[in-house]
This record gives sequence, structure tokens and C-alpha cells, in this order.
Amino acid sequence: MKVLAARAIPSFALWLMSILGATTTTAKSALPKVRLRFYSDDIVISNLIMSSVVLFSSANKQGNTAQVVQALAQQVSLNIINLDELSITPYNYANQYPQDDFYLLVETLLSADNIIFASPIYWHCPTAQMKAFMDRMTELLDVSHLKPKARALANKRGFIISSSAQAEVCPIFESIFAKMYRYYDMSYQGNLHGDFSSGQANIDSNALLEFAQQLDTAKLSCDSATLTTSI
Repeated sequence: MKVLAARAIPSFALWLMSILGATTTTAKSALPKVRLRFYSDDIVISNLIMSSVVLFSSANKQGNTAQVVQALAQQVSLNIINLDELSITPYNYANQYPQDDFYLLVETLLSADNIIFASPIYWHCPTAQMKAFMDRMTELLDVSHLKPKARALANKRGFIISSSAQAEVCPIFESIFAKMYRYYDMSYQGNLHGDFSSGQANIDSNALLEFAQQLDTAKLSCDSATLTTSI
């Protein structure tokens, strides 16, 4: 596979970053770079520990959900991954899979403080690609040598970004993620929802700021713990 030029963010997220104007510059930017080889592309991630990872999926990559992510990206640094451009083999009981992006995507999540699933609401559910990734995570519970990775998700902070033609997030949609986070002993922190019932974005500014502050609080808590340990 051709090795591309070093970049500070995943190359498969560049298209969305250009739309969102998001930055991945953080206080940790001085840390050594780590090369991760994805089946779909080669990437370089500049930080050993990423603060907030957004797993984005939508039938419209410039649609309503992207607008909600854009609003958040103006408030806080995000690392955005487009699930729709990754190769993720569907889960099977035999747990036999061809080479794909799943395992390095898991490693990316393990390096994050905050994990954010961002999807429009389709029939009370996330997109098919996002659900395929969630199903595939079952492999972490089935295969002995992967079980430590499932346990390593414990105590991470889980969030949801959603959009629909309703004023509030669908409770069924929210419960899918809340229960998944709980199953992995993660802490579900809440949802940022975009109401597009009028045909235009209606994102509560107070909810947006509170959501962004929660992400920063998690980052600061992680930084403080690291500092204490190093002393």
C-alpha cells in the first residue's frame, strides 16, 4: 500500500474537517507521532492520547448531522472519523474476518478520553454502517485475546450527536447507545441533538456549550491524572 504524506489527522476525515473547520491542535501536540496503518489508507495521528473522537456516519456527509458536528467543532477540538469510508466487515459467529479497519479503529477509541457517536436518526436507529461497527464490537467480547480491549473501554465517557425532524432525540435511539455504553462499563454523558423540523438547523446554544464543556472537563481530568502520576 502506498504510504501517503504525514498528516496530523486521519486522511479519511479530511473531507469532513474541511467542511467543519475543526482543529486537532491540543496541548498534547508535542507528543511523538504514532503511525497507524488502516486498510483504507495510511494515517498519522499526532497525539498518543486523543481527547475526543467522533465516529461520524450519515447518508449525507454534508447534511444535518454534519452541521451539528460543525457547531461543536467551533467550540472544542475534535478528531473526526468517517465510518462510511472505512472497511468494516460485518460481525459473524465464527469471528473470522478479512483484513479491514476494525482493529485499528478500536485502538483509536482506546486512546480517546471521550467517544462520540454521531448519526442521523433513521427509523429510531443509527446508520447501517454505524450499527455494523457496533455489532462488530461483539468480537471484543467473544475472542479471548481481545477481551482486555473490551475491558479497557471501562470508565471512558460516551456521548451521542444526533439529528432528526423532531425537537428531542428519539428515546429508542438514545437507549441503544446508553445501553451499549453501560455494557462496556463506560459512562454515558448525554446527547447533543439537532432539530431540523423547520428545514433549518435548530441547535440549542446552551446545550451546545454544556456539551463542549463536558468534553473539556474530561480532557482536563485526564491531563491532571497524568500529571499527578508523572510527579
